[in-house]
Amino acid sequence: MKKVIMLFFMALFMGGLFACTEVKTEAKKLEGKWSIVEVKGKKLAKEILPNIVFDMKDQKVHGNAGCNIFNSTLVLDESDPSSIIINPGAATMMSCPDMETEQAVLQAMGEVKQVKSGETESEMLLVDAEGNALLILSKTN
Repeated sequence: MKKVIMLFFMALFMGGLFACTEVKTEAKKLEGKWSIVEVKGKKLAKEILPNIVFDMKDQKVHGNAGCNIFNSTLVLDESDPSSIIINPGAATMMSCPDMETEQAVLQAMGEVKQVKSGETESEMLLVDAEGNALLILSKTN
């Protein structure tokens, strides 16, 4: 009886571990518009949410980093569907009250290497080479 109980709790524990981890997903699932809700562990205020729009067919990306508009291209790897690199791009150069958020977003975009699923279907994580979350995205309509 003790073995059965021990196995039950071991299975429950292991299931909990795997349920909490994000799983790599296909970069092509990023198609469309997303709000950037968190940058390197820092949640952003809802009134200043930057956004990013992925055009996976043409491998392009554009959006608003918090104040300025940016445009860039993507590099996808057919051998690793979760792989994505956002190339350095162009951005407008307006001066804004919150340049700190803008700089953090643009810097994080340059470090992105893969995509992981978030806690819900409407959440995705852009991560670095070690799997650390750089940007947490929330799907917009």
